[in-house]
Amino acid sequence: MIKVLEKSIADKIAAGEVIDRPVSIIKELLENSIDAGADTITVEIKNGGKTYIRVTDNGCGIDSDQVETAFLRHATSKIDNVKDLDSIRTLGFRGEALASIAAVSRVELITCTADSKAGRKVVIEGSQVIQNIQTGCPQGTTITVRDLFYNVPARRKFLSSDNAEARKITELVSRMALAYSDIRINLINGSKRVFSTQGKGNIFNNIISIYGSDTGRDLIPIEAESYGFLLKGFISSPAATVPTRNKEIFCVNGRVISSRIIQEGLEQAYDEKLFGGRFPIAFLFLFVPPEKIDVNIHPTKKEIRFDDDFEVKDFITKAASRALNSINAVPKARSEHISQPIFRPADKQYENKVAENVNEYEFQREKDEEKVTEEQVDINNILETMRKSQQSVKATAEEIERETAEEVNATAANNPFDFDSLSIIGSVFNTYILASDGQSFFMIDQHAAHERIFYEKFMNQYNSQDKLCQQLLIPINIGASAQVVSREEEWMELLKKAGYDIEFFGNNRYIIREIPAFMSMDEGESFVRDMFEEFDTKPDLKSKTAVDRIITKSCKSAVKAGDILKPEEITALIDQLKDCRNPFSCPHGRPTFIRITKYEIEKMFKRV
Repeated sequence: MIKVLEKSIADKIAAGEVIDRPVSIIKELLENSIDAGADTITVEIKNGGKTYIRVTDNGCGIDSDQVETAFLRHATSKIDNVKDLDSIRTLGFRGEALASIAAVSRVELITCTADSKAGRKVVIEGSQVIQNIQTGCPQGTTITVRDLFYNVPARRKFLSSDNAEARKITELVSRMALAYSDIRINLINGSKRVFSTQGKGNIFNNIISIYGSDTGRDLIPIEAESYGFLLKGFISSPAATVPTRNKEIFCVNGRVISSRIIQEGLEQAYDEKLFGGRFPIAFLFLFVPPEKIDVNIHPTKKEIRFDDDFEVKDFITKAASRALNSINAVPKARSEHISQPIFRPADKQYENKVAENVNEYEFQREKDEEKVTEEQVDINNILETMRKSQQSVKATAEEIERETAEEVNATAANNPFDFDSLSIIGSVFNTYILASDGQSFFMIDQHAAHERIFYEKFMNQYNSQDKLCQQLLIPINIGASAQVVSREEEWMELLKKAGYDIEFFGNNRYIIREIPAFMSMDEGESFVRDMFEEFDTKPDLKSKTAVDRIITKSCKSAVKAGDILKPEEITALIDQLKDCRNPFSCPHGRPTFIRITKYEIEKMFKRV
């Protein structure tokens, strides 16, 4: 027999599509606060958000007569008709968040609008209104959520530990804080302030406040405009990578998302610049006309659909490639203070471009004057915590801004690095080549540079159909272990693809009659010996990562070390490095270049 479910049961089922853990609640409440125009938001949690969540904002608030309506399913102020779905400009729009939260927890909402003399307090438990009274409070909304899944114990037992849930929340709020750098966002876990952003629109400041200065040191500014898209953000140099994709953060029109298309576009720009199993750091903020995306394809809006995937992927790849070939990709010498990379899209000209090219989309919200009035209950404590947290990062932020204002760097973020502008000065320690372009001083590690050149020549040979080889007048006779001999079929193909003519000679020995054309005889022999040694670790050559690791390690002993280079040899080295796809790091991830700006040198001598 078919029957209609009771409302309480239907609400719990529907809530399961939107709310599966504490971080889901915080995502929905944060989005509502941002949509409400708040410029200060505080998120508080206890026990990983399982027993207590409070989100406080100074947004527009909810009219008293609409507070209960806001908790009804599909009640929304953000769309009016079906056509609005084709051009959504808000984070929330379905009207499911508050209804879903209230169905599986105990909720208290206190809100007040700018033109109201008093606010409203509503208490709801399991979708049932327990209290609806007038109360005194400042403009904005505070929502407190207690005892998540108290009425659905089967769901509660699947939650992770307090620390695990708190980590998920920290990750989400961190990403939202980066996406909305013009909003002061504070996160408090128990009695501990996790982080606090300034809300001054400085993405770079937020990155180092949340992820630390070590992450900020190796970031390259990226900006691009094409296809009607605008992109800004930061990506890491190839020398600064991480073992997971956790720091690949993408935001489209203010919405933090997961996107296979953006991920593939980004990582394609790093092709052959990173080892297998290593990933770039990226904070990418993409702005597109709202009608070119569909945000209504995922229950929690974690994913979006682009009208043209290839267009987006190509745009991201080209933008990232330009940044990776710019002077900003050259690692800078470490100094006591961290200087902010030059990043022009943050200025007013960029904001005007956004309004003009992206269908007049509102990326920067109008700011009202800050209103700090008397709070209900213990809101004063929250504001005091916020003030203290802002003061704690004030000194660092002011120092960064001061250095940024003082540093003169006329090079645009995406201008390619001009090798031809380098004037070779000499070398020191038979290791480092010294050069200058008039604005910066460079130290080039000749060993790392040789490694990069050798590696790319080898890979070009390995992947090419036409093998350039040289026949040896006197063949090389080389020994191998029983382990290497027993697995000959696996490594033999690798060497032949690289341009070797090698065959078994008996008694665990091999004869090499041809080597790649770009190698000297010593290099050709050293490479095979090192490859045999690496192969003794029993790698699986079916894995591209393992092959890459063997080639990379084997290249190390094939390069010149400690040689005294003549001026013409230095010039030839720089010319060959210029032709590399990734001239700024060796195959092992170490930098080939180190850059010190004129300003930094003057600072060392106390001239500025």
